[in-house]
Amino acid sequence: MPADSSESTRATRFRSISAGLTRRRILQGGLAATILARTAEARAEDAGETSRSVSPPPATQPAGVAQAVNARRLRAQEVPWQLKPSGDATKLWCFEETSPGPLLRIRKGQELAIKLENGISQPITLHWHGLRVANRFDGVGGLTEEPLAPGADREIRFTPRDAGTYWYRSMVPATAAEQTERGLYGVLVVDEEEPPAVDADLAIVLDDWALGDDNQIRPGFGRVEDVGSVGRLGNWLTVNSQAAPETFAIAPGGRIRLRLLNASNARPISLRFEKFAVEVIALDGQPAEPFPPARDTLALLPGNRADLILRCATEAGVSGNIVAVLGPGLPLLTIKTEGAPSPNVKAGDIKLPGNSLPEAIDLASALRADLVLEGGVAAGQPTPSEVSRIWRINGVAFTDARKPLFSTGEGKPVVLSFVNKTEFLQALHLHGHAARLLHALDDGWEPYWQDTIAVPAGRTVRIAFITEGAGKWMISSAILDRLGGGMATWFEVT
Repeated sequence: MPADSSESTRATRFRSISAGLTRRRILQGGLAATILARTAEARAEDAGETSRSVSPPPATQPAGVAQAVNARRLRAQEVPWQLKPSGDATKLWCFEETSPGPLLRIRKGQELAIKLENGISQPITLHWHGLRVANRFDGVGGLTEEPLAPGADREIRFTPRDAGTYWYRSMVPATAAEQTERGLYGVLVVDEEEPPAVDADLAIVLDDWALGDDNQIRPGFGRVEDVGSVGRLGNWLTVNSQAAPETFAIAPGGRIRLRLLNASNARPISLRFEKFAVEVIALDGQPAEPFPPARDTLALLPGNRADLILRCATEAGVSGNIVAVLGPGLPLLTIKTEGAPSPNVKAGDIKLPGNSLPEAIDLASALRADLVLEGGVAAGQPTPSEVSRIWRINGVAFTDARKPLFSTGEGKPVVLSFVNKTEFLQALHLHGHAARLLHALDDGWEPYWQDTIAVPAGRTVRIAFITEGAGKWMISSAILDRLGGGMATWFEVT
């Protein structure tokens, strides 16, 4: 919150912000949990300094639908924000003086109209992470558009084709890590034409911030030790840019639509759900056949989103918790049942309508391409002379990628094999498309769609999708320090 914000303003923002996702095999914990345990710098004892109570929106109406925003200004500027409950405010780069940026919320079929204004010292863009949009709106500086210079502005208008949970951020490859780390992002929710009845619709942004003793963002972006290894890991984990844990009240038997987003630059975050019945209903914005997360645990790569339905206890006075699997466990959100029973206590299961994605992909006729992921700075290896070339795909760093990985027409099936020859878990974001995660023998796929994919160290992961939208489409590292270090490529749809 800005340094002078009131508690009521914090509560309003808590109700209104974010999203989050994962994929089923990452749900098992696995490599993500290993990395988290190794780098558990967020301290559970610090997180207990503050707890706030938030009133739910009216029953059966998703929060914000009546106030859906389809036209607004987004001005990027430096803002003092109280990330920690004590000490100095942190100087962030924010849209419209709020962190995360304003929740943009429209219904499917509505036009989104934005006036982007640049009030910071670096060029910026707006990338709509996860949205299937025309290529000219993908917002990749230097590939799909020229970045917006400091002091300039531009108008952006398009109609999202898919309902779901998405996010927006600046995407100039060389500076994306710094701009996201400093807070230049927000959430876009596109509501279904008939949203499901829930007691509360909560958007939750998780982020870890690398702060110094003075509460300021740690300087030194682009350091070889960050770019060439696990990335820039933070030491202060927040919920919607507020100190955790947050407390929320809900009617007994109520159900909550929880939209999760991991906005961290590099940290995978595993979540454990205590005293809830949980079902995943969408991944990376796209509806999925509902399923419970394995062992009540969900892992989110940077950039991942997940839509969940939480069913709360039918008795009053019961608290359910969402805990980050960091060290001894870091409580993030406590939901307490209070008052009269919910009108949704006996409501049936929720299954979201699809977003006009193909029921099948013809793998036999698909164009196939390998993406060999290489690079990094391992112990004992010499330091690369150029940080922008630490990582490579098929031997080429993004700064040298003059030719597309492949070129094909619209509506064509494509199978990509991500071959990870590095020592690190990789997370790759497919721009402008949604993909199926293929089984090891290409004999089927997982029953959900993704745009941000985990590739464990030493493993090969295959995805399949149908090309759409003429233009140059990026495949970029979702661990943003590696993006600036060369871990990206692009393909062309003609």
